Amino acid sequence: MFLQIYDSMTVEEVQDRFTECFPFLKIEFYSKSHKKFEASDKTYLYHKKMLIGDIRKKHIDGSLEIKSWFTTARVEKELKDIYGLNAQIFRWDRNSWIQTSLSDEFTLQQQSQFAVEPIKQLNEDK
Repeated sequence: MFLQIYDSMTVEEVQDRFTECFPFLKIEFYSKSHKKFEASDKTYLYHKKMLIGDIRKKHIDGSLEIKSWFTTARVEKELKDIYGLNAQIFRWDRNSWIQTSLSDEFTLQQQSQFAVEPIKQLNEDK
């Protein structure tokens, strides 16, 4: 996928595009960065209606290529390094979204699979 990043986009537009390609994953943006394997504090979460241009210092527009075999850590790092965005990827886990901070070394495909397995199991149990 190519994730478009433009100052005129809202956080929600970027989130929606990411989730279109990775349905069991979502991305959130924060005013403070986090370290690898560290969770993001929701106190610093940006509202989905904010403009991308208002939440970053690097005002480079473009498209970030994201492949399913990229690790969550890589995607988050590239968003920070290239576009100045502090991102945290979440995955669906049974009935809520969880930060992938403890599994940053797993690929987006693996993260999606972790989300799908409980759903498959639940459907099989019916």
